Order: sequence, then C-alpha cells, then structure tokens
Amino acid sequence: MFIGDTSMVNESGASSNIENYKIAIIGNQHVGKTTILSRYKYETVDENYAPTVGIDFLTKNVFLEDKTIRLIMWDTAGQERFKALIPSYLKNSNCVILTYDVTDRSSFNSLGKWLTDVRDNVVKDTFLIICGNKIDLNKRAVLKEEGIKFAKENQLEYAETSATTGEGINELFNKIINKFCDIPIPNRENRDDDLDDDGSKNIAIKSLTKEDEKIVIEEKKHCCGGKRQNVKVSKKGK
Repeated sequence: MFIGDTSMVNESGASSNIENYKIAIIGNQHVGKTTILSRYKYETVDENYAPTVGIDFLTKNVFLEDKTIRLIMWDTAGQERFKALIPSYLKNSNCVILTYDVTDRSSFNSLGKWLTDVRDNVVKDTFLIICGNKIDLNKRAVLKEEGIKFAKENQLEYAETSATTGEGINELFNKIINKFCDIPIPNRENRDDDLDDDGSKNIAIKSLTKEDEKIVIEEKKHCCGGKRQNVKVSKKGK
C-alpha cells in the first residue's frame, strides 16, 4: 500500500485531502533519533550531525493508493535537562517511537522509564513501537531476541534499524503508516476521550500552525539560557 514521498508539506495545511499524523521519537541521548528521521525523510544522513537542542520537527508527505498522509515527526533531545519538555510534545501523538542503541545496554535498560513517561502522557490507543538502532555496528550489547521479548511483554511492536545504512528504516515507517491506515477515523473522531481540553481531536493534527513554531522557539529559548534557537520547517531541496 505504501508508495513513497515525492513532495513536501503544504505549510498552510489547507488541503482537506491530506490526513495529518504526529509521530514523536524519544530515547536516550546518542541512540540515533535524529538520524532515523533524517534517513527516512532525505534518504541520507548529515555527516555534520549535532545533537538536537530541545525539540525539532520534520514533515513528510506519503502518497498511498487512495489518499495522502502527512507525517509530522517530532524529534526530542535525549539530554536529561530537556526531559521536562517531553510531556508537552507527546500530547496529541498518534505514534511514539521508543528508541535504543543495540550497542548500548544502558539505553535499552532505560526503555522501561521511557515507556512509563509515554503512557502517562498519551491516550491509551496511541501506537507505540520499540526501535533498536545501529544494527550495522558489530558490537551488539543487546540481542534482537531481548528487544522482541521486551516489546511482547509490553504489548508493543518492534523493529530494528540502521540509520547509517538505511536498513530497516522504510520497514519501521511502513509499520507505522499501515497502522494509521487501519484506524477507523470516523469512529475515533466521535470518541469523547479523543478530545483535548481545547476541544481539538487527538486522531490527527489538522495543521501545523505558527503557534506550534512559537511554542518550540519559546521552549528552546527557556532551555538554552535565553539564546533563541532557530526552528525550521523542512522544505524540499533543503
């Protein structure tokens, strides 16, 4: 059912033919969250990678047989000092990717804490998936079977990837997209527990507004000692 992406987001969000879904990726620092998103969107990675400061986001349109969906992918910093920001950005998530580094046992051991934080801040039917990254490195500290066992014990989906080589990246996001396609949207939109305090629906973010950008800027300004950080909405060819 997945066809692929050939164009970027219409930033106005005005098209009624596009369904919008929010994906948040979380996990310890240096597990590869930013490179996973970059590999999926650009089919490459930035060799001059710098750790995410606070929160950032990318968007990608995916064309299916019968519709187009827009993935609004929120990238969260793994540093301890930014963890207080994460609940705000988990709100309204349709999917959360809990990521660990298969070569770093401590990042795997942290999954339980991350999962608790996620479940405390999302609705119960948010799609959660465990992702073991850096499978291209020949120094595993966590066996694939351990990752699968953790996922099964917590009733989660599981995937493994290498953001460096691209292995498993499309498979990861195809699982997410296929899950979105299985969601009976009309039924979910009639559910009271999908409503936020402001009356908006959890099922899909209707547009990525200037207010969203303002919030990110203010949060980064607060966390970075008053220094304003630029927040960019990714555009095709950049």
